Amino acid sequence: MGFGLGKLLAALTSPGNLLLLLLLTGLVLIWRGRPVGRRLILTATIGFLLIATTPLSIWLLIPLEQRFATPDLSQIGPVDGIIVLGGALMPIGSREHGAPQLNRDAERLTVLPGLMRQFPDAAVLFTGGSGDPRTPGEREAPFVTALLAGWGADTSRVQLEGASRNTWENAVNSAPFLTDGGRWLLVTSAAHMPRAIGVFRAAIPTTTFIAYPVGFNANRAEALRFGLNLSENLDRTEIGAHEWRGLLTYWLAGRIPAILPAP
Repeated sequence: MGFGLGKLLAALTSPGNLLLLLLLTGLVLIWRGRPVGRRLILTATIGFLLIATTPLSIWLLIPLEQRFATPDLSQIGPVDGIIVLGGALMPIGSREHGAPQLNRDAERLTVLPGLMRQFPDAAVLFTGGSGDPRTPGEREAPFVTALLAGWGADTSRVQLEGASRNTWENAVNSAPFLTDGGRWLLVTSAAHMPRAIGVFRAAIPTTTFIAYPVGFNANRAEALRFGLNLSENLDRTEIGAHEWRGLLTYWLAGRIPAILPAP
């Protein structure tokens, strides 16, 4: 599946977009005198209500985010390198405002200075280009050095890979930087970690990857908590659905060995 087609299908099958499409289709059918339109509107309404009032988003995220525990850095021994996956920077906003702009996945980068201090001899690789087919020239990597320098990190240790558009390309394009194998920390958002580490293990089997998940969105304490919060719950549902869809797609394509890679 091509990159552009994959992004289009992802947009069409995201929970919010899919429910909105059902709602609009139902309205059009009712306007044209088709009774089936009422069923589509009812289905969309029930979907939005389930997302808004139930812990559905938590149930989607917990198996992903808690698949890999955050390691005790004092117990894992030396590492040869640290890989940070892109997705934390907003290139268009960064260029427009003349300074790096972070998004909800900011912790992928904010933890890096501390990890660099913890492992002063480890190489550092940031891999991330443009994940938006509409703006292929807007890439994250050019802003990483300025951001880390502002935090006082030693940017001479950091190598940048700026061509990757998705997780598969992150792994494939990182391979030339990891020719010596060794043990590398893999840093990405907790929900993204199962897919990311599965892909990196498959694409670069000569290297041992240690998961370092960050940016958790769900907690077991909320697994039975009901309420009314469409915006927050829909946002988390989108994250969970995106990752489960990505896992299924990568597994069917043979890019990961299991639909939910194990630690």
